[in-house]
Amino acid sequence: MPVSIKALPLLLASLLAWISLNSQATTPEPERQEEIQATDTTSQRQLLQKARLAIQRDDKKQLKQLKALLSDYPLAPYIDYWAIGRYLRQLPLVEVDRFLSHNQNTALGDWMRIRLLKELGRQGRFKTYLKYYQPEKHRRAALRCYHADALSRHGDKEKANQLINELWLVGRSQAEECDPVFARWMRSGGLTQEKSWARHLLALKEDNPELATYIARKMEPPFKRKATLLREVHKSPKLLLNYSRFLQAPEQNRDLILHGLHRLAQKEASIAEEAWRRYSASILFSDSEQAEMLRHLARQFARQDDIHGLLNLTNNQAIRDERSIEWLARQSLRKLDWEQVAYWIDRLPPKRQQRDRWLYWKARSLVELYGNSQSGAASMLYGKAARERSYYGFLAADALGQNYSFVHRPAPITPVEVQKIAQRAGLQRARELQAIGELFHARREWNYATRGMDHGELLAAGKVASAWGWYHKSIQSVLAADYLDDLELRFPLAFADIVQSVSAQVGRQSAPLEPYMIYAVARQESHFSHDAKSSSGALGLMQLLPSTARATARRSGVRYRRSWDLLSPKTNIALGSFYLSTLLHRFDNNRFLAAAAYNAGPTRVAKWLKETRQRLPHDVWIETIPYSETRTYVQNVLAYTVIYAYRSGTKLQLLRANEASSKL
Repeated sequence: MPVSIKALPLLLASLLAWISLNSQATTPEPERQEEIQATDTTSQRQLLQKARLAIQRDDKKQLKQLKALLSDYPLAPYIDYWAIGRYLRQLPLVEVDRFLSHNQNTALGDWMRIRLLKELGRQGRFKTYLKYYQPEKHRRAALRCYHADALSRHGDKEKANQLINELWLVGRSQAEECDPVFARWMRSGGLTQEKSWARHLLALKEDNPELATYIARKMEPPFKRKATLLREVHKSPKLLLNYSRFLQAPEQNRDLILHGLHRLAQKEASIAEEAWRRYSASILFSDSEQAEMLRHLARQFARQDDIHGLLNLTNNQAIRDERSIEWLARQSLRKLDWEQVAYWIDRLPPKRQQRDRWLYWKARSLVELYGNSQSGAASMLYGKAARERSYYGFLAADALGQNYSFVHRPAPITPVEVQKIAQRAGLQRARELQAIGELFHARREWNYATRGMDHGELLAAGKVASAWGWYHKSIQSVLAADYLDDLELRFPLAFADIVQSVSAQVGRQSAPLEPYMIYAVARQESHFSHDAKSSSGALGLMQLLPSTARATARRSGVRYRRSWDLLSPKTNIALGSFYLSTLLHRFDNNRFLAAAAYNAGPTRVAKWLKETRQRLPHDVWIETIPYSETRTYVQNVLAYTVIYAYRSGTKLQLLRANEASSKL
């Protein structure tokens, strides 16, 4: 007999028992009942697959029988969703309306409405489209374009024109569904030369010259000539150095000059700065234009490693760009110029100076400059930083000889609150979808179910996710709730048996690798999402590229045949850990160099080491890693390693003796 939704919390109780930290309640379900429920759930999943086959065969009789058997199953609404979707081109609106009525405020209801709107738009059923479209929910460009078309034909034409203008004024190509409404708008005179120019400029700002060329074809000769010149400047910004040419009509060329100067600065900031001085002497740019250009110049000087150019700019202009000031502070660190380090930190906004990073470095600079004479001021700054559970907090605590501040405070959520959240239909559907391998839909159901939750509900959802082994959703939930002190949820001991086993195996075959660092890398890479995929093609918990996995598998003896094997936690952790151990071996058992190499590649790390020539202390080397992503990555991995040791009942220093004493 099928399991009812009301009975499911009893099954959850055993999985959520660990949450009852101070509760004396025990699960009333006997083991036999759990076995029966598990068997029934398995049967229901099998029946669900039969229902999908019945839909494909159009076997309405069998489908009706299966629906009756699955009426209490969490995924029962999916049967109607799949069945209606199969015939949606025929627009069975009576069935769709019934489905939408029964599934209001659910993920499935919203997805069905979106599918219906796409079909109505494709078929040009715009009057009906207005009945189903919900402006506050449907923000996809394709649906908005259909909406604009529907309004222009059967609704508020003024509102339609306003919407079309918004859709037009973007620097990228819009969805093809926008083409018909744009064409009708142009034929009716809605596209002015000014609107063509505005989009042409936006396209070039987003470095989309193909779209800009297409837009220019719609311009009349005066605008077309100016657009041609703008594209030439976009391609060759040094054309702006012919000052007399562009200053013949300075106001007319204003936006062209600004765009060209931005482009020029990206290639040669020093030349762009001189050009900016020449043009700003003749053109009265607005305060916002001046501020934006100076900020852009400052960042380009920093990106191009032109410290002299940036210093000259800051001497002549009042630069308030925090990123540029921080870059100058790091450049001073790289030169071990502690006076300049302190100088630039003092020029950061007061609120930014109080961040643990800059508290640590200000204290460090005072110690280097004045030794014990400023120990009181330095100790106070170190003390503030040491309150944080972070890389800089741990560094500051080490400087003071103090214990680390972990501040573990479990989320104040009761088992009753957790069970109440776990019973929600959306979360039950998410769990079942995960169980049958529909991971994409499972994530969508979870995200939909949690998006309107308040602080307490999110924390309870985090507990549920942790109990279900959805560690990435557990982490996501506590971050969304902005509750950062429940270390059990933020830093779960995920896949513990695999991690411990792999750590021991790696130690026997290669450089020793603590389980805490494996946890830390997996936490940083994927938040323990075993099916994570990056834009670069990295897969799984420890985000390995298939090429890296193949090479590591040959050396380690780990079984690996195809890229999808990396979605297996056991395979991914084994290969990722062995690869990490090879990096430790290559970089003399230095964990922060190995972490940097894991993120940026060992070749880049070797290059950075060659550039610094063994003259920088460990903390300065890490702080001045050229890639901000790698810098953050290394700092997080070190801090997370300490936190995972703490979670495992072990006291671990942020840095080993060989790491703390190293010069790089």
